[in-house]
Amino acid sequence: MDKDEALVDFLKGLRIALNNASAYPVGHPYLIKSIENFKQKIDALFVFSNSIKIDITPDSLFIDGRKWEKTALYVELASIFHQRKIRSIELMRGLTVPELIDFLGGVSLPRKEILRHRGLKDILNREKTPHIHIDELDYSQLLGTEGEELKDAWAYLFKDAIDKKDAERINEFADNFESIIGKLKTKDLFEDGETKKNLYGFLNYLKDSQKEKFYKCSKVMFKSASKYKDAFQGENLDTIKSLFKDFKADNFASLLWDELSTDDSFDILSLGLFSRIAGEEKGKEISSSFLSKAAEQGPLQNNPKAIKKIQDLLSLSGEHSISEVYRHTLSALLKNISFDKGAFFDRELLHKNYLFTLLNLLNDEKNNARLKSVSDRISKELEGITKEKDFQYIKFLLDIVNKRKKEEAALKDVFEELERGISDFVEKAIWEETPSDDLGYLANALQKSSLNSDFYLDKIFREEQINPYGLKLLFRFFPGSLPLFYENLEKKYSDMGFLAKIIENVSEAGPLLSGEILKHIFSFANEIIKIEALKAMRGPAELDDEFLFSVLQKEKESISLKKEALAILAREENTRKRAAQALLSILSPWGRKNKVIIENIRLIEDSGLKEAGAHLAALSKRPFFWNRNVRKKAAEVLKKWHAREN
Repeated sequence: MDKDEALVDFLKGLRIALNNASAYPVGHPYLIKSIENFKQKIDALFVFSNSIKIDITPDSLFIDGRKWEKTALYVELASIFHQRKIRSIELMRGLTVPELIDFLGGVSLPRKEILRHRGLKDILNREKTPHIHIDELDYSQLLGTEGEELKDAWAYLFKDAIDKKDAERINEFADNFESIIGKLKTKDLFEDGETKKNLYGFLNYLKDSQKEKFYKCSKVMFKSASKYKDAFQGENLDTIKSLFKDFKADNFASLLWDELSTDDSFDILSLGLFSRIAGEEKGKEISSSFLSKAAEQGPLQNNPKAIKKIQDLLSLSGEHSISEVYRHTLSALLKNISFDKGAFFDRELLHKNYLFTLLNLLNDEKNNARLKSVSDRISKELEGITKEKDFQYIKFLLDIVNKRKKEEAALKDVFEELERGISDFVEKAIWEETPSDDLGYLANALQKSSLNSDFYLDKIFREEQINPYGLKLLFRFFPGSLPLFYENLEKKYSDMGFLAKIIENVSEAGPLLSGEILKHIFSFANEIIKIEALKAMRGPAELDDEFLFSVLQKEKESISLKKEALAILAREENTRKRAAQALLSILSPWGRKNKVIIENIRLIEDSGLKEAGAHLAALSKRPFFWNRNVRKKAAEVLKKWHAREN
């Protein structure tokens, strides 16, 4: 075996060992055997060198002067280590199996657990792992520029910092708050229960301890809320209002001025959200403070951006329920500007008013011939609207079209060209690397496609652009494309990264279909991907109990897959009982299947499936000498459970 072959074997062995470390508890015989096999691959590589140094980037490895990238195996390993903020790993001659067990067990911990301990170094026992050296990314680097952690990790970090009153980390989070929030999905900030709870807990802590940083972070939250303003009703509105309850009038005035003068996305709905958060009782005081602050900034005519923003808001305020206080406040800002300087003659504003006039006509016109004329005019303007990515206008437009078609089915011919233009824009725009919440709204609101299934399949399988909106639209508009989708999917059987992305995004296809797709992936994929498919079934996929029981009862199926299937079945009382019976009611003449039974007992022990108690009791009394190991293991588990209860 030459050095390159030894390196490839080493990396394959590393991936298998990591997978098993995630699936089995420390001390499990299968895990120990797996790590012993990996140790042999390391020793084979030590023939060529006294140490093995792995440098890690987000998507590649650097070993022995060579970059290992693009192949799914190398990309996955790089991602695993990078997400756990590991910069490099060095394994040195003299390395032992117990050291590897400690190391792999630490790496396989959930990312938020590693972050909670400030990194893997703090988890590993240095005295027990002298032949393993880890170099970690700076924590500040993770906050400022990496920012790849999932929302649950950040939620945990916020909670942990507050629980421990860790001043250093609290300041880091506050100073980098805008960067952190920018990496999270806007929807998660306000709808995901755990994220919202811990994020708001963090902000409330700042409110009591560091007022200035609290005000700064709250402004960031308002900017995020403005992007998701349609969702703020009822409980959601009450929750975000609670963040601002201690804002004084001048704090609100500063926030409003900043939004008007610097945020291009601040629109009439943003102003409405601001008004609801601030409350009517503070309106006049905020208005006075706002006008004073505006005067301090210098003549308004020197700030054309602010002028245009105010003109836009005033031109639309009659169509929306906006407080009179804020309408009069904005009007007061403009009243002293000279017409001579042309501040009011704004071609762009006039055009925008024209577009919104067309929207009003589209909504109210009863004569079908005139309605068709309005629809055609908007169609001619659509190229410019989509080029500017005026999502708010397109949302209003599509909502009106859908509403009017619902009221009168005959209008579908009137809106045909307009709908085709909207669909063409949305269906092509959703493939951007990070589609926005607005695009998600538009994708959900589309009622017809302007393209064909080949376009979607080409995007997914040739260009490998995978996102939930694309999958959802493919199956909604082209349900007959599913066999071809499966055929293309099977051709990607060896591309683990691609299959993992499909699994991650397929839930948007709907519970029933996502369950079927996950089962299909399970039918041909390798064990690592099968595990991911089963994990995804814990989500919104419609569960197929018989499929899960087939995984559980297949004797040659790996313990890792059985563990995932059992985790799903254990959620319901009736399937918990069936699962216990399926695992332990196995006939074993002359002890031929005792190995399987003992493995299943360990699986039940790990899952804490108490419904298996009666079956374990029966096994603990199973006669004949060849069943003594079964009796011993069953009695051991029962004894352990009984001790915990007492």
